[in-house]
Amino acid sequence: MNIYIYGGNSFRTEIHKVLDHGNVRFKIEDGNIIDIILLDKLKETIKENPSELFLIDQTKIIEDDFISKYLKFLVPKDGISKHFLDQYGLGDISLRELKDLIIYIDKRIEAMAELKPKLKAEEITTIEEMFDCYA
Repeated sequence: MNIYIYGGNSFRTEIHKVLDHGNVRFKIEDGNIIDIILLDKLKETIKENPSELFLIDQTKIIEDDFISKYLKFLVPKDGISKHFLDQYGLGDISLRELKDLIIYIDKRIEAMAELKPKLKAEEITTIEEMFDCYA
């Protein structure tokens, strides 16, 4: 599982500090923590694999409301539409404190680990082992 971070410099710096404090880099076995700077790259990455973990600065998420429709000069140019995020199953998960982020990430890592097969394909020799692998 990869963790993608999109937002301003201060947001990305703060998230990296929180992730380092929670030893998240060591918990994700075959994944990386990747900063995304460009909006087009973020959209492309979400389309390719929406099951990855995306940490997006709340100030970059554009709500579909009066301000975004009629006062476009108040909307960030590098903002992403909430409708786009909802379309790919990345609903709005707001955290009150950054320490809650570590708890959320730990739960996602555990959930992803449960989805992985317990045996490698070449180690499965019977049908029973195949069913046990995903139980």
